[in-house]
Amino acid sequence: MIITDIRLETRSLPLKTPFITAKRRLDVLKYYTVDIMTDNGLRGTGSCSPTPVITGDTDGSIIYAINDWFTPRLIGREVTPELLPYIKKSLYANTSPKAALDIAVHDLLAKQANTKLVTYLGGSSDYVDTDVTVSIGNPKKVASDIARAIDDGFRSLKIKLGRGRDEDLGTIREIAAIVPPGIRVRFDANQAWGREDSVYIISHAAELPLQIDLFEQPVDADDIDGMSYVTANTPIDILADESVFDSADAIRVIKAKAADLINIKLMKCGGIYEAKKIHEAAAQAGIGCMVGCMMEGPESVLAAAQFAAAAGITLCDLDAPFLCSYIPEGTGKFEKGRIYFD
Repeated sequence: MIITDIRLETRSLPLKTPFITAKRRLDVLKYYTVDIMTDNGLRGTGSCSPTPVITGDTDGSIIYAINDWFTPRLIGREVTPELLPYIKKSLYANTSPKAALDIAVHDLLAKQANTKLVTYLGGSSDYVDTDVTVSIGNPKKVASDIARAIDDGFRSLKIKLGRGRDEDLGTIREIAAIVPPGIRVRFDANQAWGREDSVYIISHAAELPLQIDLFEQPVDADDIDGMSYVTANTPIDILADESVFDSADAIRVIKAKAADLINIKLMKCGGIYEAKKIHEAAAQAGIGCMVGCMMEGPESVLAAAQFAAAAGITLCDLDAPFLCSYIPEGTGKFEKGRIYFD
């Protein structure tokens, strides 16, 4: 199976409501699909999205990486598992375009084996369940978004914070008053707090009548000492997100006891190949994982969901397609908080 062509296309999907975090605002989901064509007629598809404030990947860098760097180096190569470490190592950083190519190669390997990706990766499940994100907003807007999410069938909610200590704690208290029993909640500060504010907010949140799974990346990604301090001084699990891009980061966080959980995102680590290494490092240390996503297309989210299922990871934050006004046909089945691998 020899690569004959690589095609990059731009896609845009309108969002139901603006996606707002402590770092950015999006009104439209823009992403790129990458198709790898082979001499036996098979096509592997991946996708990626520009997220400058997190990965550093921009529209321009994605286009250059795929069209000018990787395409001339990959055409004519045989598609085998050995191609995956080559993609990872042949260009520094640029994790999002690497992820798109990694996903496309995995898609080809699964198709060559005449099976679904989840089966190729060693899993047997037909779906995963995910939470859905509620963006930063005023209390009335947050309450409305929570009610809509529950009506849509989601049983876990991820609430974006980052407006300041008092405002964020006020939001958490208001959420505790409206979220019904049986709904699990995850909070994400997107690096917006200091260590002392983090401990204050999380400790007070723990006293409220909420089923809180975790608090995600409360302090700056580079502040590993701060993450260690918060993890040691709070009663709720701390999830490392931006602090962990690859397996080396995961090992550093684990050794520093800087998190109870690690968030694996294909756009951060460069694809399934490195995601498996992060999961292995965490498993060896007895640390749990979540599989998350950026604001990215359904093709890459579907791949991440199948990786999660194969790895036995049940904490999923793979909601980007659910936030779109529509999902293109043939890119997966996303219904009522569940991602199916049909």
